[in-house]
Amino acid sequence: MFNFAIVIPAYNEYHTIRAIVQDALKYSPDVILVDDGSTDGTSAEVEDLAVTLIRHPVNQGKAASLVDGFTAATNKGSNVVITLDGDGQHSPHDIPLLLEKAKQYPNDIIIGSRLADKASIPKKRYYANRIANFWISWACGYRIADSQSGFRLYPSSVLNNIDISATRSKSFVLESEILIKAAHIGVHSQPVTIPAIYSENARPSHFRGVRDITNITLMVATELLKRGLYIPGLYRAWIRPMTPLPRYEQTGLDGYFTLLLSLLVILLTSGISYIAACIYILYTARKLPYAAPDDSILCLVLGRKLTSDSPDEDYKKRLDRVIAILKSSKHNRALILGGYTGYSTISESAAGKAYMAAHGVPPEYIAIEESSRNTLENFQHAKLHMQTEDRKLVLASNRYHLPRSLALATGFSINATPCPAEQSLKPTLVDLLKITSEAFHLHWYFTGKYFAQLTNNHKMLARIS
Repeated sequence: MFNFAIVIPAYNEYHTIRAIVQDALKYSPDVILVDDGSTDGTSAEVEDLAVTLIRHPVNQGKAASLVDGFTAATNKGSNVVITLDGDGQHSPHDIPLLLEKAKQYPNDIIIGSRLADKASIPKKRYYANRIANFWISWACGYRIADSQSGFRLYPSSVLNNIDISATRSKSFVLESEILIKAAHIGVHSQPVTIPAIYSENARPSHFRGVRDITNITLMVATELLKRGLYIPGLYRAWIRPMTPLPRYEQTGLDGYFTLLLSLLVILLTSGISYIAACIYILYTARKLPYAAPDDSILCLVLGRKLTSDSPDEDYKKRLDRVIAILKSSKHNRALILGGYTGYSTISESAAGKAYMAAHGVPPEYIAIEESSRNTLENFQHAKLHMQTEDRKLVLASNRYHLPRSLALATGFSINATPCPAEQSLKPTLVDLLKITSEAFHLHWYFTGKYFAQLTNNHKMLARIS
């Protein structure tokens, strides 16, 4: 159970602050507004509301406002602190999304990530954030989706266990510094996709791209120099996720061994075993029914590698199919599976959720999983989710992908009805190439599974079933 306070730093937010505070009060009785020396009557707008108001006589910068807000929240006994900006960029109505994610990761920082909504973000802000993401991810040693978002959920235990201080120069640096210091004690951040809200009549941002990104970069550079440039952090945050082949930790020695064994089986059977897998994929893909699923279901949506941080055409087909299902009944829900792959700065599932939300699906209808990087891991994580799920399951993907996906689902004891994205399959040359790739991976999977069963290799069986 979360006992949380909402901290809102504000500087000259006369036009937006009352509506922000009123909406925040709908989610917590402990709303703390820190007026950082405003000269436009910001405080007067909320004096009649049940809010804890902290006033700075002069402007001290966002860092000072956050630190004062953190102190007030912890003094109230809050075990969680949620921060959001007072300029309307963050909607308090997205607070439940952060709380839901925090149930999965109660010890981590939860960040409302806006960068999936690229079209809504001013170009200069978008690319400035991308630059900051690179440096901060390096210093943290893991990929961060939106390091500059001020819409966050902090466990109080994290704030109490790291040294944070506020100076004028840290105005827009502190939030990045918290992520780095938290990473040093083993605390990561988890992203939640939220809309990017930039209204045309909004006041100019207090964030100055060149100045503040320079300050952030200098802070990060100092942290990196203290750790001898922290090359392992660079590798884990950027090099390893960009590796096109599955990394060692994913495949493992048993994976590489069964890959060689699968190739040997194909060779010894003169390719017959592989041809059989191709025929099975093609036949099953064409015969899958396109019936509308029942009411009150959970759609498992398999992610797919992104193109320029956006779903490609095949991924959009999967998502469009599920969008139609979710809109057909208010009882249907979706779980999108897929983490960070290739060169993307957002996860497959976050991009999928953003696409579905842009097409009219309420965000609360969609859960995401952001750790898996291939179909096998999709089902490893889906199996964990299924332990608390009693809805009927449907498995949504492209026709050429579903036969292998269904085989893996069966291996993990996940009983799901296939839900093909396309009404029918009339394979083109491109589709046939995809089918041959799927057949190879299916052949590899079954080779490993049968080998593990024959040798009674429990460790390997645990990974693939």
